[in-house]
Amino acid sequence: MQTKSLQTQSCSLQEALLRRITHRIRQSLELEEILTATAAEVQSFLGTDRVKIYQFLPDQSGLVIAEAIATDKDGDRLPSLLGLYFPADDIPLYARELFVRARQRSIVDLANQQIGISPLDCPETGTLLQPEDIRYRPVDPCHAEYLTAMGVASSVVVPIVLESQEAQPSPLPSLRQPNQLWGLLVSHHSEPRQVSEEELQFIQSVVDQVSIAIAQATLLDQMRQQAQQEAHINRVTALLHGAPIVEPQAALEETVKIFQGIGGRLYLTAEAAQSAQLYTWGEQPDPLDQGQGRPIEENLLWQKYLHSSVAPATPTASETSETAKLSSVQWLQSVYALTPTHQTQVRPALWAIDDLYRESLFRTLVHSFQSTPIRSLLILPLCCGQEVVGCLTIFRKTVDTEIMWAGYHSPDVRQLMPRHSFEAWRESRQQVFGWADTDLKLAQALGDRFATAVKQFCLYQQIQSMNEHLEQQVHDRTAELQTSNTDLQRSTTELQTRVEQQQISARIIAKIRQSLELDEMFRSAVAEIRQSLFADRVVIFRFYPDPAHGSEVIAEDVLPGILQIADSKIADRCVNSERLEKYWSGSVHAIDDLPNAGLNKCYVNMLAELQVRAVLAIPLATDDKLWGFLCIHHCTAPHLWQASEIEFAGQIAAQLGVAIQHSLLLSQLRQQAEQLSNTLADLKQTQIHLIQSEKMSSLGQLVAGVAHEINNPISFIYGNLEPIKSYVQILLDLLQRYGQEHPQVSTELQQQINQADLDFIIEDLPKLLTSLDIGATRIREIVLSLRSFSRLDQSGVKQADIREGIDQSMLILQHRLKSAVPQDEIEVVYSYSELPLVDCFPGQLNQVFMNLLVNAIDSLESWHSSASTGDSPAKTITIATHFLNPDWIRVSIKDNGQGIEPEIQKRLFDPFFTTKPIGKGTGLGLSISYQIVEKHQGRLFCISNPGEGAEFIVEIPIYQPGVSRSVETESSISQSGETPTVFLQP
Repeated sequence: MQTKSLQTQSCSLQEALLRRITHRIRQSLELEEILTATAAEVQSFLGTDRVKIYQFLPDQSGLVIAEAIATDKDGDRLPSLLGLYFPADDIPLYARELFVRARQRSIVDLANQQIGISPLDCPETGTLLQPEDIRYRPVDPCHAEYLTAMGVASSVVVPIVLESQEAQPSPLPSLRQPNQLWGLLVSHHSEPRQVSEEELQFIQSVVDQVSIAIAQATLLDQMRQQAQQEAHINRVTALLHGAPIVEPQAALEETVKIFQGIGGRLYLTAEAAQSAQLYTWGEQPDPLDQGQGRPIEENLLWQKYLHSSVAPATPTASETSETAKLSSVQWLQSVYALTPTHQTQVRPALWAIDDLYRESLFRTLVHSFQSTPIRSLLILPLCCGQEVVGCLTIFRKTVDTEIMWAGYHSPDVRQLMPRHSFEAWRESRQQVFGWADTDLKLAQALGDRFATAVKQFCLYQQIQSMNEHLEQQVHDRTAELQTSNTDLQRSTTELQTRVEQQQISARIIAKIRQSLELDEMFRSAVAEIRQSLFADRVVIFRFYPDPAHGSEVIAEDVLPGILQIADSKIADRCVNSERLEKYWSGSVHAIDDLPNAGLNKCYVNMLAELQVRAVLAIPLATDDKLWGFLCIHHCTAPHLWQASEIEFAGQIAAQLGVAIQHSLLLSQLRQQAEQLSNTLADLKQTQIHLIQSEKMSSLGQLVAGVAHEINNPISFIYGNLEPIKSYVQILLDLLQRYGQEHPQVSTELQQQINQADLDFIIEDLPKLLTSLDIGATRIREIVLSLRSFSRLDQSGVKQADIREGIDQSMLILQHRLKSAVPQDEIEVVYSYSELPLVDCFPGQLNQVFMNLLVNAIDSLESWHSSASTGDSPAKTITIATHFLNPDWIRVSIKDNGQGIEPEIQKRLFDPFFTTKPIGKGTGLGLSISYQIVEKHQGRLFCISNPGEGAEFIVEIPIYQPGVSRSVETESSISQSGETPTVFLQP
């Protein structure tokens, strides 16, 4: 009774756990979350050391994608296998066959050297078997050694089989393949353990739920992939057809990015009126021949393949099935007895090559790709009906992959023996980035869009050419009409009418020429036409971007008492393709009496609501589209339209069409003028940079050369001073010792000693050598400052001490601070705060400080020279540095000169602006300094009042964007000799 109660309790526990697993599976559609939760629940229920979910990959190797491991106080009882790959031959082919055909479960007990087998289905028929006990037999020795090497004493393996999946065909030899072996659910335990039938049934129930979840996740991935492909197609279609004129370049770039390519080409075949066109983006192969530069699409093989893509599916009586497929890839392979490789996929509408170096038909084209990283290509013929309009080609390169194997694997036969090591082994290799079925389907869909757009593009160019001929015909026809005016002079009435109409036309044309503002032209035109033809109403309509949506009134002139329709929408409802076609063909619609014209009822009712009895409608067209139409209405009575009236209205309409075209061209010219203006400004900036760059380059080379030439002799002098001191001291010591040991000297020698003043020489000679040492040291410091200021041996952004650059500039300008007259000397006051090292171009910032300091000195000299001596205060330049915040610093250079007028401050940083006399200064110093500070993402501005001096402030960020923090520092010692504090970014 107690046993039955325990069984009932175990069943209730299993059902509750299964419901919890099912609930967690249904809570998420993300497969990784589902599998991880499943492994954790099964491991918790079984209490084993490891539960993993193993997925088979297309190459039949396996990957552990989910895992749960038991942990005790000593850590994991079994090592983790998550993310590791296992070679295909770890699981024999016959075992995979049984997993699929019988859904066979296996239980291994190494303690008893037994393996339990429990199939769910009959291997022969596939029907579900009745539950049976687990049948045990001796385990295979290789299998036992394999598990022992893994540290496993008992295991349970349950296959995960998906039913009726549209997946890759299985490589298993079974003739019956309704299902797909997706993976395995495996439980490992490091100690012997018995597995009951109830536990096995529970694991099978979990696997059944997981199979459903995998099928749902697969379906979700397919839907996401389909949605993404539709988004790609819509994006490319919008680029192809979004503008009035097709621009293939943007669509080509987007297509290459969609396929993760490194380059692409759009080749448009030659038409009768134009040559072939080629659009490229990214990496490109070399031309067929360097002399002529022919594109690879003109290769004979390529051309034959393109034209074979439009061969009729059903040959006519004059052609055989062989000639219908002539020059196709299959035909060429058969002619040259070539075996197609797995890297090539040929479909009716495309040719996908995974590895061009293994495609035999590409032997004549390989040399064009050898200098590029291109490895795979997709050739997509663009066909419109039975016409090849072009070719779209996408290029890919190889990809680097890294796989973590569970132990080193070798395909050698000896590797079929059980492995003895499962330590992770990293394999890096380079493989071809091939073309998947989804890529090919997407390419076919995009090819249709490109083919339509290319055909539209070609038609547009043909229409443009036709419009040019049509305009010439209009001019010719106008000349003929002017000639025919001589014949019309026979009738005085007709002549007078013609003259009046010509005068009105001339006035309209004059107004058109006086102004290109369309609204003003249209108002004048409709007023002149209505008064000339004595009409009741003259209206100009303009089509909406889509003519099928109707038109709007943009100009109107009506006789007093006649209905105004400027704000009416009635004109929109009867527009149809037939009318649009007539207007586009240039047809003039003249109706003498509306009720008796036999027109469409919708059109009659619409004109009746507008009180129209007679109407003359003339289309207004530009070069590339139907813009609108000119309508002349008679509302009170019918009107018989004369040929002269129709001709006159047609002339005005033609002039209005030209005016519309000119207005559009004017808008384009204005845009181009603005672009040219911007380009000119850029050229001026470039000129300034070139002038200053050449100037500073020459100055830097001169300074560096002088410093180098001075450095050699001064180094010689400085290096010999110490030996001279030593030698002189030795001689003085010897002379003193000689005097002590031989105090008595001859009279002549004593006279020479007195004449030479030997005591003074002994006293003064060490001082003289010390002075030489100080002078040589001073010269070396100046040379070092000149070299540091020129910085010819440095480039790029560095971390530099700003104060060091200021001090070096001041050292070079030291001679300008001194004066023979004490009151003319310039005093420099330093107010340095502790600053971090700054990311900058040190040489360029030194140039800024030099320019600002030179301007301050010039300002003080020019002001004090013009002022009286008694009224001149002491000349002072104050240099201050400030740490604004963790990201910015400030450098201030202030003088107590005469200051700068407000109107001059506005132009301080303009190129070539200077207040100095002719021949002194170029007007580029402050402009270049401003651009250098802007290049550092900083600010340069001036604060000055007349009579109070001028202060130039430089604020720059401490860190430049995109610069690594490992950048080399310019100096690790501040001007004071102490190690500066370096502020690092958090």
